[in-house]
Amino acid sequence: MSRDGATLTLDPAQLVSMMFALLPVPVAITDGRGRVVLCNSCFTDVFQGIPSMSTEPQREIEVPGRGTFQVQTLPLTDQGYKIVFATDVSDQTNLRKRAAGLEKMAAIGRVVTEVANELEAPLADIASYAFLVERSALTPELRQIVGILLTKAERASHLVQSLTALGGVTPRMSPFDLNTMVRNVVELRRGLLDPDVEVVLELDGSLPKAIGDPSLIEQVVLTLLINAEDSVSSIQPTSGTIDIRTCVRNSRIQLHVSSNGPARDAARIFEPGEGGVGLNICAEIAKDHDGELYAWSSYDRGATLTLELPVYEEPVSGVGRRLKGKTVLVVDDEAHITDFVDETLTRYGAVVDIAHSGSDAYERFKSQPYDLVICDRHMPGFSGQGLYRLVQDMDPHSAQRFLFMTADPVSADTRQLLSEHKVHFLRKPFNVQELLKTIDRLFSQDETRDS
Repeated sequence: MSRDGATLTLDPAQLVSMMFALLPVPVAITDGRGRVVLCNSCFTDVFQGIPSMSTEPQREIEVPGRGTFQVQTLPLTDQGYKIVFATDVSDQTNLRKRAAGLEKMAAIGRVVTEVANELEAPLADIASYAFLVERSALTPELRQIVGILLTKAERASHLVQSLTALGGVTPRMSPFDLNTMVRNVVELRRGLLDPDVEVVLELDGSLPKAIGDPSLIEQVVLTLLINAEDSVSSIQPTSGTIDIRTCVRNSRIQLHVSSNGPARDAARIFEPGEGGVGLNICAEIAKDHDGELYAWSSYDRGATLTLELPVYEEPVSGVGRRLKGKTVLVVDDEAHITDFVDETLTRYGAVVDIAHSGSDAYERFKSQPYDLVICDRHMPGFSGQGLYRLVQDMDPHSAQRFLFMTADPVSADTRQLLSEHKVHFLRKPFNVQELLKTIDRLFSQDETRDS
């Protein structure tokens, strides 16, 4: 009888057979040796050409082109027949693989970041001292050699900084030439490009300098180029073209990377896993630089990614005028840091005293005031922060001209605290330009306050 009382026209065996055949789950019956003697259409569709199944109670099977299935086996009769059914666990398996991959990448990232931190300081020292040598009286041949050394050292330093930046270190903003960066990235990739792929550069010769973290922006430019390479590689054997163009629009620097690859869904291109390697990360980096990364695509073929960055505005005042005749106390337990700062500031007319500990600096401060104190934030024993508190009690005006040096990332809370006390900080390792720019900003703030 049916539920409404009507007589069934099919016997129970036929109904069970129909239900078994129409189940949306792969189900089969095996004999004592695991041979499939009966299965439904779903089982046949998933496990095509598999004549027998293992008698293990539970296991996972990866079926090429169909996914990963968890197969369970339960006893059915005393004669050794078993019922086998499978559940699609492809999503869970992929998540586990992705988690394992992320853990592996995180471990590699920690190692790379540690190595990068060890390399960052000596590379910055090489670049800074090369800058000082370049300013000396040299023959044209030596000046050319030192210029090449400076360029290579700064490039190596930027590459190392990019590794630490991706590891969570605070971005370091400075002016840079986007055209030069684009040429370097293209040259870096030239040997890896498919011979059938043509890269066309159309760079604005009057392009002003951009402002940002050169190491991070270089990673963005590299990612845009690799993404375009991946796009045109899919149209083989037809030759591919990548057009790279720079220009200025509405007082913003723009980089356009276009390819003749397949059309892309511009609305989803920045979603993780949708737009190629790292485009979602690149979009976040652009936002952190007060910029933008956006895309558009035609209906038939081709896609363009546009990076937009702010223009660097040259500071009006000169740090040389402000430093001349100023007394500066440099405090750090690392001699190469104090020597570098001493040599740099002396060239600009400052009178520099050096202390290698907080207690030594305090004794010097008791005997005379200083126009500027450049101090390591963390030193063994008497720390830089402890010195700042004593100087603040002794001479509040001098405390307003306090510049901390630190090798550690500065958290948002610490930034806010230093900002409230009008204290500047400079992250190690730094070059000559970063040191002078920070000092100039500090003196500008002080002059504004006095006026």
